[in-house]
Amino acid sequence: MNKIYQPGIIELAEIYISTLNEDGFFEEFDLESTDYAMTVFCDKLTDKFIDGKDLSEDIAFNQEEMEAILKLIIAGTILYEMKDKGLVNSYEDDDTEEVFFLTEEGKQVLKNKK
Repeated sequence: MNKIYQPGIIELAEIYISTLNEDGFFEEFDLESTDYAMTVFCDKLTDKFIDGKDLSEDIAFNQEEMEAILKLIIAGTILYEMKDKGLVNSYEDDDTEEVFFLTEEGKQVLKNKK
């Protein structure tokens, strides 16, 4: 199911992504896309909004939260890039969580790397 975010949430997420772009974050970790980062920021900002946090403040996340978000973005983006390349695939489990697994091509690449 695709999520629909509030326009203010999208704008704020775009500011975070733009700042990361300017700081060279995506380039530093060889991340080709910002799509997953957009989803993560929108989800996290929506959670803050629901919890009653004033998102008009300059900083919505503390340092610990931001570090966790950045780690999640790195791992998730790499995983989805691997999926786009056919190395992994996924399915939705009973709890609507996405479960990833190696494809035959992914297994072969892993085997060749050993």
